[in-house]
Amino acid sequence: MGQSLGNFLGRVRHTENMTAIEPKILLITADCATISEGKLNMLGAGWTRISSGPVDFSVVIRLEVPWSMTNQNIPWALTLIDQDGYPYIPSPESGELLIQGEVHVGRPDNLAHGTSLEVPMVMPFHQLPLRVGTLEWRFTFAEVVAKYPFEVVAIAES
Repeated sequence: MGQSLGNFLGRVRHTENMTAIEPKILLITADCATISEGKLNMLGAGWTRISSGPVDFSVVIRLEVPWSMTNQNIPWALTLIDQDGYPYIPSPESGELLIQGEVHVGRPDNLAHGTSLEVPMVMPFHQLPLRVGTLEWRFTFAEVVAKYPFEVVAIAES
């Protein structure tokens, strides 16, 4: 175990005294999620397999916005992609699942130059119809794309 940890630590890149120039994105699923005082609270987070049918869950996003991207409007988009690479269509009436917006992160006066700022986001879905197959959430922010694949499995008959 010590050697594995040593190998891992040897690959860690130290970023002290470096300024990020592009955003970092954490994208994860959760049974339930909220934001309180700027912190993400998640229950049942990180699953990669879910039963088919109408389901309730949240997509959780944590953005780390670099200093150079503050004080401006930055577009974002969340979409669900099917196993063939096309936008997932939950039902014939709904059209593709695409949510878009903008983030504007202000720069507080007392913030040290070069400091990144965090932006938590939660997208709750209620009774979203999911069909069996492999799906992938894609979150795009300032042309950076984060992907989160997961599998939808048939409900087991009892």
